[in-house]
Amino acid sequence: MGTIDPTAEGDRYVALHESPRFRALRRQSNTFTAWTGGVFYGWWFLVILLAAFAPDFFREKLIGPMNVGLLFVFLSLNLVVVVSSAYLRFARTRLDPLTERVRADLEGELR
Repeated sequence: MGTIDPTAEGDRYVALHESPRFRALRRQSNTFTAWTGGVFYGWWFLVILLAAFAPDFFREKLIGPMNVGLLFVFLSLNLVVVVSSAYLRFARTRLDPLTERVRADLEGELR
């Protein structure tokens, strides 16, 4: 069958939680979340530091009414779209196959 011990029928969720496949799923999910969270929060920390210690930098004119501050806002919105798209692709290619295996281990013959 799978990685879950059939003798632990009453504790199948505990057995699932301790299974290697579920640990791999959590590790991949947590690793991706940590990296993208670090990039996203690093970006925001950079923006806050620049706004606090170099406010004139945000007032620099670029093109017409566009200044560096508005550019940073637009880049922040784009970063949200990029991170969301990257997560959807990562989940579809890496997390979903592992999730299906874990679900099959848990449900057994029910599916």
